[in-house]
Amino acid sequence: MLKLNQSIGMGLLACSFIVLAACGTTVSKVDSQGETNEPVFPAVEQASRPEGTYVNLENLQKIASGVSKRQLIDLIGAPHFSEGLFGVREWDYILKFREPAGQPDKVCQYKVLFDDQMLARSFYFEPADCMAPAPEKAQHAAAPARVENLTLATDATFAFGSAVLQPEGKAKLSEFAAHLELQDVTGIDIVGYTDRIGRPEQNIRLSLNRANAVRSYLIQSGVPASIISVDGRGAADPVVACPGLQKAELVDCLAPNRRTTVTILSH
Repeated sequence: MLKLNQSIGMGLLACSFIVLAACGTTVSKVDSQGETNEPVFPAVEQASRPEGTYVNLENLQKIASGVSKRQLIDLIGAPHFSEGLFGVREWDYILKFREPAGQPDKVCQYKVLFDDQMLARSFYFEPADCMAPAPEKAQHAAAPARVENLTLATDATFAFGSAVLQPEGKAKLSEFAAHLELQDVTGIDIVGYTDRIGRPEQNIRLSLNRANAVRSYLIQSGVPASIISVDGRGAADPVVACPGLQKAELVDCLAPNRRTTVTILSH
């Protein structure tokens, strides 16, 4: 009995120390090759981010068999359910896609299964036809939207490592809000980015906090909250690489990667 209790205690201790690991989190029957005959999708209300994220279609198309978890985080972020990061074989996401002509956003669940080497091997959508093209008639009926892009240099908008807007950043956003009043804006997507320095999960959190800070300021300036979406992608989509540099030189060189992008959709 003592040995049994010790074994149970060690198992519980292992689960407590392996933070975000796979202690009973896999719901699909995943084999060693990262395959399953019956993918099981968790309920949306169980997600840590039930609102989902607006996915970059170009990044989504880059995902293929053999990508690592770090590469997956760089492309579409951390999983949206409490499945863990390091020891699990199954990640789930809630992805949102803008629809034309003012229609409601398309919302799909996305599942990635990993082999025993923790490389992504199989991918599933719910509904399964999530990425199917729109009917030909609907495509012709959709009115073309105007797209405008704005990039805010983070070092001029936020202090290093901070999500608090600086005066220069507030001034730029005030000008931007005034510019929006002259347009028939239907949607604004705000995406925060960081450089590669630091832990991936911390960078994702910081980039999302910065995107939310920009959103809050625009709302205070009179922009309707209902048309603004935010996302934080950490070190994904770097503008520069800066190999071989150290410390202060590296921080300065990576400055273009520390940015917040704003995409404006209007008629």
